[in-house]
Amino acid sequence: MTKVLVGLRVLSKGNFLSEVADLHGISKQTASRVLHEFVDAVNRNIDNIRFPRTQQELAEAKLGFYKRCKIANIVGAVDGTLVPIIAPKDSGEAYICRKGFHAINVMATCSHDRRFIDIVAKWPGSQHDSSVMNTSSLKEHMESERPGMLLADSGYPLTTSLLTPLANPVTPAEARYNNAQSKGRMVIEQSFGILKGRFRCLHKTGGVLSYSPEKSCAIFMACARLHNMCLDWGLTLDDAQVVDPGQDAMEAWMGQPGLQVQELRRRVVNTFV
Repeated sequence: MTKVLVGLRVLSKGNFLSEVADLHGISKQTASRVLHEFVDAVNRNIDNIRFPRTQQELAEAKLGFYKRCKIANIVGAVDGTLVPIIAPKDSGEAYICRKGFHAINVMATCSHDRRFIDIVAKWPGSQHDSSVMNTSSLKEHMESERPGMLLADSGYPLTTSLLTPLANPVTPAEARYNNAQSKGRMVIEQSFGILKGRFRCLHKTGGVLSYSPEKSCAIFMACARLHNMCLDWGLTLDDAQVVDPGQDAMEAWMGQPGLQVQELRRRVVNTFV
């Protein structure tokens, strides 16, 4: 029980190991060891980050997003978030993000009810969101199985599985589409805000994660699993506890989408005429 309490308090408080150690009557070194034992146990025993696979699960996911933003065939919203870490001993420059600090760039996908359904936590902060997506098993699954589409911001390319906003909306229908797309996509930012509000170790107000990139990624995964568990148990945060996830818009993807995917988005835009 003490190990569970130490692990939860460190995750919720951030980089204050000495305070947690004093509270529980243990050394700082023991608190650090216990944290990683707890994180490993969570990641080993809690399997609740799952992409919808069955027809019923996909239908429920699409209905949830349609009720939220009136766009059909959406199964999730995807984005990246930066988690501050201490400068790694090796390849430190690769972890310097666009904001100028060392971080890991985690790509997460959530459902309409802010549950994490897919996470890629292994890339340094300098990695662009679109590159993380391009090398992910999620992209492979979306393109091979065609379960639906994901809502994404302009940091991602427009594809047959990623629905992004229009850069320069001109008509009323285009403006309404962008508003709807943003409304649906907002759930991933809200998910990050709730996650980092509950687990301050992932947010700048909790300092930085003073561990290797590998251990920091494991900590993020554990926090995400505990976030989903909190949703299962109906444990919510007050609005005052939800933080700004601190995510500026990623530099827009500069490629040119093909005519086929542009037409696909145009058909969605036309539903808002």
